[in-house]
Amino acid sequence: MTSGDDAVTTLQKTPHRHRRATFTLADRSRIVGALLAKSVTDRLTLAGIVGLLMVAMGAFVGALWPPLRETFAGLPSDFADAIGKALPGGDLTSGIGFANAELMSIVAPVGAIAVAVISAARGTAGEEEDKTLGILLAAPVGRLTFLFTKTVAMVIHVLIVGVLLAAGIVTANLIGELGITTSGIVGATVHTVLLGTLFGAIAILTGASTGNRRLTAAATGGLAALAFAISTFLPLSNRLADGAKISPWYYFNASNPLVNGPDPGHLLVLAAMTVIPIALAAAAFHRRDLRG
Repeated sequence: MTSGDDAVTTLQKTPHRHRRATFTLADRSRIVGALLAKSVTDRLTLAGIVGLLMVAMGAFVGALWPPLRETFAGLPSDFADAIGKALPGGDLTSGIGFANAELMSIVAPVGAIAVAVISAARGTAGEEEDKTLGILLAAPVGRLTFLFTKTVAMVIHVLIVGVLLAAGIVTANLIGELGITTSGIVGATVHTVLLGTLFGAIAILTGASTGNRRLTAAATGGLAALAFAISTFLPLSNRLADGAKISPWYYFNASNPLVNGPDPGHLLVLAAMTVIPIALAAAAFHRRDLRG
């Protein structure tokens, strides 16, 4: 039995009317810690698998670049420019550009977003649908504390993906001699983690507001896809290019962090976008009638 299960068992065995009186501050801290540990453990395998896929993809990109270098060097300039507009930094004539196109444009951010959304949806709406929420929200664990632990667990899952993504980029760099700097590795990783955390925060808000796990995953995933389409296709038109700035994906990759390192301004925008749905989730979850 895990520490999280111990916490639930303790709550189940304590009469509801006596819980506030019997639990000390130390007890509450232990139970909150156990809830956080269980929340992290529940999606740890998923985060690890997605992270290891990032490492494998990095090795694949590094191995592919040397034999494809000459082929891509002969691409028409118009074609290369179009790829660069749709996928910022996706210059197939350079090693870093190839890594941007193959790893950072879609694979890395989608992996981080998927882990964040699944963690958030299962941690909020999933608990309500599974009828375990009532036990967890007993005296020692209030609503906001519960939501805080689920949010922290989601961030930890995304960080695991981010660390393994960095390992994947290092692997690609070593195998393919892509010329990626340490600053580029840090920039790509931090931008990916913040983008994933942002959509995880949106999933926290949706799950806390609706209590519907499938709706939470579908709505947040659909929003992420729409945001990607906006940032990908609007830049193809000079007249509409500025419209891409409404999309979080713009602040993820417009500054080409794999080449230029972290962009403080864009990271600040992503962080601000993340705080807003978390604050709204806390307000909604505090007021809503819960089914679990």
